[in-house]
Amino acid sequence: MLNFKLLLIALICFFVTEASAKSSSPQVLRLYQTDYHFQYHIELLKMALDKTAADYPEASLQFTEQVTQGRGLKMLEQGEVDVAFLASSKQREQTFIPVKIPLLKGLLGYRLLLIHQDNQQKFLQVKNTQDLGESFVAGFGSHWADIDVLRHNALPTQDIGTASSLHRMLHAKRFDYFPRGINEVWQEQQRISSKLPELMIEPNIALVYNLPVYVFVNKELPELAERIEKGLNKATDDLSFQELFLKYYSDSILKARLSERQIIYLDNQDYPQTEQIDTSWWL
Repeated sequence: MLNFKLLLIALICFFVTEASAKSSSPQVLRLYQTDYHFQYHIELLKMALDKTAADYPEASLQFTEQVTQGRGLKMLEQGEVDVAFLASSKQREQTFIPVKIPLLKGLLGYRLLLIHQDNQQKFLQVKNTQDLGESFVAGFGSHWADIDVLRHNALPTQDIGTASSLHRMLHAKRFDYFPRGINEVWQEQQRISSKLPELMIEPNIALVYNLPVYVFVNKELPELAERIEKGLNKATDDLSFQELFLKYYSDSILKARLSERQIIYLDNQDYPQTEQIDTSWWL
C-alpha cells in the first residue's frame, strides 16, 4: 500500500513538473513581414511582449522569408506563421483573431498619391471623388484589404501583386497614381528615387478613410492574442505606445501638410467613419 502511495505521489509530481515546464517554456512567434515597412510594428510587438513578461513565458520573434501578402495570409491561416500586421476587414476578422487595438492610430487611412511628375498638372483639377474616378486610374495591391474601398467609391484600379511592381508600372505610366499611407510614403519615395526618379508625391490631395491596422493571430493561439492585447493596453496606459508612434511618424505627419491639402473622404463599408479620428495628439 505504501509503495502504491509513493508511486501515486511520484506520478502527480511528474505531471505537475511537466505542466509547469510547458507553461514556462520559451514562446517563439513566427512572422513573415520583415522589410522596412514593419520596423515600427515589430518594435511595438516586442514592447507588448516585454510588458507582459511577468505573467507569460519568455517570448522571441522568428522571421521567415519575405513573401507577398497573399502568400503571407495563407501562411497565417495554415499556422506556418503565428502573427501578422494587417489592415483589417470583416473577412480577416473572421479568419484570424484580431487584437483590436489600432497600431497606426488611423494613419494608414490617410493616403497621399505617388504620381509620375509628367502628370502633376492634371491633378490640379481634382476636387472630389468624382473628379478622381472619371479621369484617373489607381494602382493597388490585389490582396490589400482596402482595394474594396476604392472600388466601392467608384475609383478605377489596376490590381498588382507587390508594391515594387506597382512603382515600376507607375513609372511606365500604366496607371495614374498609387495611394500610399502617410506612415510609408516618404521613406518609400526616398528609397525608389534613384531608380525611378520621375515619381513624386502629389502635393495637394489626400484621400482619407477609416482603416484600422491590427495584429492578427492564428485562430489556434487565443492566449497569444490575449497577451498581445494586455501588453498594448499597458503600453497605452503608460504612454510608451504613443511615444513610439510619434518617434516613427511625427516628421511624416508634419511633412504631409494635411491642413493645406484637398481632403477627399472615402467610405469604407467595413468600417464606417462613425466618429472622427482623434489626431490632436499626433503633432
